[in-house]
Amino acid sequence: MTALTAPKRVLAAIFIIGALGMTAAACAPAPTVPYYGISFKAPANAYVNRTFTPAPTATSGLPVALTLDATSTACTLINGVVAFQTVGPCVINANQPGNETFAAARQVQRTITVRDCPPLRSGLWTGPSGTSANVIFSGTTFNGTVNLTSLGFGVQSFVGSVACEVVSGSFNGTPLTGILSFDGRILSSNYSGISIVLNAPK
Repeated sequence: MTALTAPKRVLAAIFIIGALGMTAAACAPAPTVPYYGISFKAPANAYVNRTFTPAPTATSGLPVALTLDATSTACTLINGVVAFQTVGPCVINANQPGNETFAAARQVQRTITVRDCPPLRSGLWTGPSGTSANVIFSGTTFNGTVNLTSLGFGVQSFVGSVACEVVSGSFNGTPLTGILSFDGRILSSNYSGISIVLNAPK
């Protein structure tokens, strides 16, 4: 076997080192499990002065980082709690960086429309089958009469108060809670197992 000359020994050493480097690079840790997605639920609408605590999760089990998008103008995000401060869009980005096992996740974005509380309007509210309510509203309280004759409950007086979209009152001695739609045009409630839907005065 012919001995290698000095220059050839140098070239051989360089070749071996290069091959080892390529092998090491090929064996370096790399993401081996595909990432499937971030689960992130958020309401489509919210009211000023309310808060929301997101709870995003990743298929990988890795932590999900939340930030406000540059287009977000209506909320703050502090210590994981979103506070709705003014009317407008609240845009939240969810990201999960990768590691040696999992690839980075595709960003998930949620947009929440922040609104003022809906108004409870004075006047005659009407519903199906001849149901109606004559409402007198002042400040945060209201009173009036409701006609549920077609449902077998006759005409009764009621009083109550409003806290944003929640309408709380008493009808025929029974506590009653209703929910106003975001635009204040529809009031939905339930009395004795019967769904009651009334439309605001025009």
